[in-house]
Amino acid sequence: MIHAAIFDWRAREVVRRQSLVYLRNWYISLIPPAFEPLLYLLAFGIGLGAHIGAITWHGASLPYLAYIAPGIITFTSFNAPFFQALYGAYVRMHYQKTWEGQLTTQVDLPHVVAGEMLWAGLQGTLYAAIVTTVIAVFAAFGALHIVWWTLPLVLPLAFILGCAMALVGLLFTAIMPSIDHMNLPTFLVGFPVSILSDTYFPVETGIPWVQAILALNPVRHCSEAMRTLLIEGRIGADSGDMCAISVVLVIVLFPIVTRLMQRRVLGE
Repeated sequence: MIHAAIFDWRAREVVRRQSLVYLRNWYISLIPPAFEPLLYLLAFGIGLGAHIGAITWHGASLPYLAYIAPGIITFTSFNAPFFQALYGAYVRMHYQKTWEGQLTTQVDLPHVVAGEMLWAGLQGTLYAAIVTTVIAVFAAFGALHIVWWTLPLVLPLAFILGCAMALVGLLFTAIMPSIDHMNLPTFLVGFPVSILSDTYFPVETGIPWVQAILALNPVRHCSEAMRTLLIEGRIGADSGDMCAISVVLVIVLFPIVTRLMQRRVLGE
């Protein structure tokens, strides 16, 4: 079964190789993507939040900073893996020829795809951990209230979502003819999924088919799951919904992406 490649030691070797390269220039790779969500947190949570005041969530009035903080964690968990798989993987595959070098060893293409997915998921988790730490500092100084014991539960949710979104990015990496075409999934997929996710504001509509589409967005479920964890201190139904949708995406997309990559990289 092709999904066994995800748990194979050769996929972990791909991750290890990526981590060694990452650590060599960690400050270049870490600072820009890690600080972007922090700027959003400051600009929207504190700057815009001063004008918005409170927002209604689950029938209760919630300070905008408290509402948006879990959403920024989700944004990071989705954004970093998606674009790592979209641009980083494309560069390694097409320009740096890293994949070709790996395929001359015991590593097969399914292991490369699995390694790219896992690495992107780990990156998203790392950045989510940084944002979570900053939010914890805000809470320690009384800027917002969070339930402290739920903080460790943020990381597995970030990783599960990150792996699923990485495969979505790899799907486009497999079919886009050039890096210039990456603007299409960026603006037609990445931004809409990010915005329509309860990250910055509640998304509610009375149109049934639109609501059904929104219900399939794992990023939206993750935002609500993070919010329920950090604010209410409980594991809500959205955690299960997000995990279920993410796992289904991994199960469905992994063989599809692997097959498309075989055609592109190996010409099979």
